[in-house]
Amino acid sequence: MKRHNELQMKFSQRLDRQRAAAGNPKVMEKHFRIFKNAVKDYKVSTENIWNMDEKGFLMGLASKAKVICRRGRKNPRYTCDGNRELITVLECVSAKGRLLPPLIVTKGAHHYAGNHIRGQGTPGTVYAHSPNGWSTNQIGLLWLENHYEPLTRPR
Repeated sequence: MKRHNELQMKFSQRLDRQRAAAGNPKVMEKHFRIFKNAVKDYKVSTENIWNMDEKGFLMGLASKAKVICRRGRKNPRYTCDGNRELITVLECVSAKGRLLPPLIVTKGAHHYAGNHIRGQGTPGTVYAHSPNGWSTNQIGLLWLENHYEPLTRPR
């Protein structure tokens, strides 16, 4: 490092390959243009606009690593192959800022309620399991029918 002034050490941030490819500005601009027109055309209020996303957390993998990069480089990232055990969290928020309790999917064949510390985390959090810790079509449908729909129903 002392011999190469053009290099420096920084902490990088891990970024999944799929996320790196999804950051195309042209794709995002097109999406938001279509979305804005649909909201305007159908007169959708902000309390009826919801965004749901799921995020996988790889167990045993740090979110940052120290890397050597060219001096002045901002936000160095490294990609990973995703071959670690996964916990999936499904979160949902309205355009008005209302949050729903999350759904947490863990790896396993059975789910024991005692595995989760009572009184910790967000009240109303829903837990599910799958063989690999990923959400499935069945888990997603159950979440929509038993969690999302009752909590977002007009009052």
